Amino acid sequence: MAEKNERQRLKPHRRGTPIEPAAPGKPASRPAAQARPARARQKKTQLLPVVIVLAALFVVGCALGIRAALAPAPETPPALEGPTRVSFVAVGDNLPEIEMAAYADAQAGETGDGDYDYTPIYAPIRDYVQAADLAYVKQETHLGGDDIGPKGYPSFNTTDQMADALVDAGFDLVGSASNHSYDWGSYGANEHSRSVWNSKPVAFAGTASSAQEADELALVEREGITFALLDYTYGVNGYEREDLPDYAVSFIDRDRIAADVERAREQADVVLVAMHWGTENLMEADQTQREYAQYLADLGVDVVLGSHPHVIGPVTWLTGEGGNRTLVAYSLGNFTSNHEVKRIRNELEGMLSCDFVKDDDVSIENVRWTPLVMHTDGTSFAVYALKDYTPELAAAHPGLAEEADPIAWLRQTSSDVVNALGDEFPIDM
Repeated sequence: MAEKNERQRLKPHRRGTPIEPAAPGKPASRPAAQARPARARQKKTQLLPVVIVLAALFVVGCALGIRAALAPAPETPPALEGPTRVSFVAVGDNLPEIEMAAYADAQAGETGDGDYDYTPIYAPIRDYVQAADLAYVKQETHLGGDDIGPKGYPSFNTTDQMADALVDAGFDLVGSASNHSYDWGSYGANEHSRSVWNSKPVAFAGTASSAQEADELALVEREGITFALLDYTYGVNGYEREDLPDYAVSFIDRDRIAADVERAREQADVVLVAMHWGTENLMEADQTQREYAQYLADLGVDVVLGSHPHVIGPVTWLTGEGGNRTLVAYSLGNFTSNHEVKRIRNELEGMLSCDFVKDDDVSIENVRWTPLVMHTDGTSFAVYALKDYTPELAAAHPGLAEEADPIAWLRQTSSDVVNALGDEFPIDM
């Protein structure tokens, strides 16, 4: 803020009429003036109009000064505002296996004391996530607390510290609907897990502990743009839909999705829909995915974020029946994982990035894909951007041994799969 300079008012300097000094022994007087009274009167008469004019100018100047002081200051024209821009990133399934829990236990200090530190797993990509205004992740396993403890395949449970690690990494949108959402029943999926996430600074969707909670939209605002997150899964392992309370897990259902999208569009500028769908280990969109993607586009959804296949899938634009454009990422792949059978395709992941730009409407710009690698040397775990992944790291990864040049394979496969449907999205690698 500019400093205001206080004006200083300077008093006019008054000069006295000079007086000739008196000669020695004579009074200081001007007797000659007494001898010429007519001339003195003439000078006074000549000066009178000048005095009158000066007085008039003084009065006019004062009046103008008062008017200027009283007149309102001209309004400063408002600054021209440009479009609002929000940067966004999204990653796939955070699926921590039991070995990753053991690693987090060791990172927290004394093992077996119930404390876990998952933050080193995300350290290599933290800067990429935190650089975005908004970041999404699918937490595929629920947080069931210490009563259950860390569990791996086939019935997963992750300790509460995972929520802290994801928040620390920069994520503020979390989806939870997956086939593992009900691995440990209502306590894990709804009661404890939801209470943990409700205490974190995130917008959370996909599972709920009550009907009221399920009806609440996951909304978040950035730079004047409001985002809504909806999250659905094709099913849950070991249960039929009718076995669960209606509110517990959000299942893929056309009528439910249509109603949710309608509510979301009334309250948000941008509608994001996360879909846990597709065929495992298939690096292309299956027929069901294609049909639902077009259905979502016809509803006016802005972005579809796919997960579940454990591999990456194509990214494309679809046109809805209203003429809108919908960005669809059929599968972002895993985000973290440790499959028992190591295959290079399961270690390749992706981060979708774009900008949401709001002028009168909201448009999507600068869509790009950053390949990620789930790294392990057998005991430690970390997620890297492919462009930061070194040959030395690749040589230590048991899951990449099937390829003679694994980094070249990861690069080529990322490009081939992401743009398989004819789009030409930039690949940041």
